[in-house]
Amino acid sequence: MPKLIKNGEIIDNTYNWIQDVEQEVTPNSIIAAQKWLSEKNTISNVAGIWLEAGDGVEFLQDVDLNQFDVIGVHFPAFTDGRGFSYARLLRERLNYQGEIRALGNFIPDQLGYLLRVGFNSFQFNEEVNLEKALALHKPFSIAYQGDVTDPRPLFLRR
Repeated sequence: MPKLIKNGEIIDNTYNWIQDVEQEVTPNSIIAAQKWLSEKNTISNVAGIWLEAGDGVEFLQDVDLNQFDVIGVHFPAFTDGRGFSYARLLRERLNYQGEIRALGNFIPDQLGYLLRVGFNSFQFNEEVNLEKALALHKPFSIAYQGDVTDPRPLFLRR
């Protein structure tokens, strides 16, 4: 069974990230948000949805996101920063409290920053060593700027 990092631990991945539109959807599936929106009346329950770079989050404004165990954000390349914004918007504007999972082509060096904007699970490409990536899970003990868990800057936290 594939593994991922969630809440600072390496665990089994119990969800199936569906990228092929022809693949069968099950209750453990994470399907494309656009597919879910267009077929939500015919699709049975799913574990979650995933956002493609360029989707934005505005179209989820009137959706009850608490019906999803997980919302994935796909990174087509580690240089594409839109996913950082999507996670922060999901947490702060849409008040999503569930699991936000980074999917795809991001790198372990980005973990600390991904945590700060609201991600709490990480499904790397297969070639990434999860043990080494976990060492970068919390690279800094303190940050000067606020983040989604505590928006106050350091000088206000004293």
